[in-house]
Amino acid sequence: MKKPFCENNKEILEHVDLAKPVRAYRNLHRKCISIKQEGIVRCWATNVVLENCKFIVSKAGQKRVRDEKKKNVHAYVQGALAKVRETDTLTDDWTESYYNPYHTDTFQDVTTGQPITGAKFVDIWVDETDSSILSYKAQ
Repeated sequence: MKKPFCENNKEILEHVDLAKPVRAYRNLHRKCISIKQEGIVRCWATNVVLENCKFIVSKAGQKRVRDEKKKNVHAYVQGALAKVRETDTLTDDWTESYYNPYHTDTFQDVTTGQPITGAKFVDIWVDETDSSILSYKAQ
């Protein structure tokens, strides 16, 4: 069965169990975000907002990328799917973060370079040419 392609959290809700965390990561081949739950990709999306998030980097996967110079899925944001429109009124405390397996060991704040291990909310979007990870109350 072909995986569904979703534009936002409202559509993603139809394909995941809200009681369980999801893992979101940038899919380089499809130029989107893969939404994985219980080890299975449930859908793809262009935008997802998660809450109570952890930024996770597999050290073994990172080492393989660095050794082979070939990317693999080893870094992701894990959290619960946020309720639709829950973050619309949050205007302060958002920071942009990134992860580059060749230059950083962890996800990092774009402005300060400080490592980020978690956040209250994370808003991820990807399009044909760019992507962004915004974190609210990053830790």
